[in-house]
Amino acid sequence: MINNKFINHIAIILFLSILIGGCGLSKLSKIQEEGDLVVVETTLEKNLKTLERLAKLGNKSLIVKTSRAHASYSGFLEDKMEDAEIAGNTETADEMREKAIMHYTRSEMYAFKALAKSNKIFKKGRSVDSESFESALQKLKKKDVEPIFWAAYSIARGISLQKDDPMQVIDLARVELMMRRVLELDETFYFGSAHLFYAVYYGDRPPAIGGDPDKAKEHIEKVDEINSGKFLMSKFYLARYYAYPKLDVDLYTKSLQEVIHAPNDIYPGQEAATSIAKSRAKRWLSQTDVLFDTEMEEGDTE
Repeated sequence: MINNKFINHIAIILFLSILIGGCGLSKLSKIQEEGDLVVVETTLEKNLKTLERLAKLGNKSLIVKTSRAHASYSGFLEDKMEDAEIAGNTETADEMREKAIMHYTRSEMYAFKALAKSNKIFKKGRSVDSESFESALQKLKKKDVEPIFWAAYSIARGISLQKDDPMQVIDLARVELMMRRVLELDETFYFGSAHLFYAVYYGDRPPAIGGDPDKAKEHIEKVDEINSGKFLMSKFYLARYYAYPKLDVDLYTKSLQEVIHAPNDIYPGQEAATSIAKSRAKRWLSQTDVLFDTEMEEGDTE
């Protein structure tokens, strides 16, 4: 007798084959190989609703993919927000910020929904008390690394976009617990990006409240080790979260220029990540005089 689990599995396969043939999900599955960021962004945007429909089937893998897609799309919205801020267009910047927060919230929701399949306590998301949350995290296994990461990443980015909201910032400790668990279970996951979280964690705040650029650099070096130096985002982070806090303009410009001038195929199969790093490096390099002149002027007045 055929059991219900087998029937559900067949139904998912049939449903997927119909959707993939008609809506571009096949392109989405290979999006990391696409170096054209316009194509990457458009593909993500066009497939979000389809992924959400698929996630309703209850398959954990599909739920996680939906979480990742929302988080990835939010990254493009943040890039547009930064461009608007540089141009002095506050209205567009605010609009992009709100949209990014919305998609990070969706990503977080789907990630916790996936984690709840391993431990029901995650149905409560961030509302569960810290002690129970930490205890549940320790029970999760390597197979849960992906939803742990995307939940933590989405919360962290949402906090970054809402720094004036103390109710958001207070959850940074919970994010740190999740990222620490990712490192314990599989520090190589998604290019070693949990290490990049710690690069921001230590490199984006003053020493008085726990900032430490040297610790940030240690985590960045781990990412280089994991990816044999091919993941260009680590060089961008070296400029942004080590050289800039250290006021080392030479290292800052050198690191960003190395990203910009690196071969587009430096990391075969990961052309999207390479293009994103190059785009961000160009934006931050264009702001070198503004960033470092501001710091020097402050130093002159002391």
